[in-house]
Amino acid sequence: MSDQQAKPIRPLYFVASYPRSGGNWVRSAIFLMIALGQTNPPKRIDMRNIDNIIPLDSHGRFYKEVTGKDASSLAEEEVAAARPQVHELLSRDTRGLPVVRTHAVRGTFFGHPTFNTKVSIGGTYIVRSPLDVAAALVDATGMQPMPVIEAMMTVDRRVRGGVTRVSEPQGSWSQNVASWIGKRQPEVHAIRFEDLRSDPIKELKALAAHMKIPVTEKSLKTAAGLLAETHKASGKNADKRDYRETLKPIHARAIIEAHGVQMEAQGYLTDSVLQYADIDRKAAMMLAEKYAPRTAN
Repeated sequence: MSDQQAKPIRPLYFVASYPRSGGNWVRSAIFLMIALGQTNPPKRIDMRNIDNIIPLDSHGRFYKEVTGKDASSLAEEEVAAARPQVHELLSRDTRGLPVVRTHAVRGTFFGHPTFNTKVSIGGTYIVRSPLDVAAALVDATGMQPMPVIEAMMTVDRRVRGGVTRVSEPQGSWSQNVASWIGKRQPEVHAIRFEDLRSDPIKELKALAAHMKIPVTEKSLKTAAGLLAETHKASGKNADKRDYRETLKPIHARAIIEAHGVQMEAQGYLTDSVLQYADIDRKAAMMLAEKYAPRTAN
């Protein structure tokens, strides 16, 4: 038995989301609430090391540790087989918190479970309107809207590994969302990014309750304030994105046709959205049913 295997398991709590949906915000909020919930909370909270304290489960260094191979040399089948081992590794790692970020869909990857339920207790899923996600991805990548929209609607989509990350099964936006919260389960807490932005204290209080983090009204208010300051300092802010500045009506319609079922389920298929895309609700839902993933969880 290795030294790592000899360490006790600390069940993992996953912070899951489709990319550009607010996972970083929630990760930061969790870190702040835990820090402020201590008996003698620090006067100054340094978040520069948060990537190591609450890491992404697709980081290559974990896969090198469990396989003995350089992560960039791993085939996708090897990455898939290593994911459960990586989660066990992280559950025994005392260097950070037993909290892990992920963008992966819940399901299987080359026949292997994407999440090791033997070492996890649940998580929080952050969902954001696919219109805003698409606009954010366009801004972040410099790509044109249609290639981004096509990627977001690709079922079983896998994101290739890079310099520091391995391949990750993200699926389509609808597939990712449905795999986590298509059927609500008590072990998975759901947060709409829009609600976190509009009423952070309410959402953080619910998150803390789900994670059993001791908080007070004062610590919640402090955490919400520090969260806004942190993201403002990094060039981000809590101002509401207007997807119409980036996406044309034809782009919005394509997103609705691909994701209308989950948009309706999560409260995003509003009259104003339908009006901008120039499509009525009945037609939108009929088209969207063709692309809707079947929830199995």
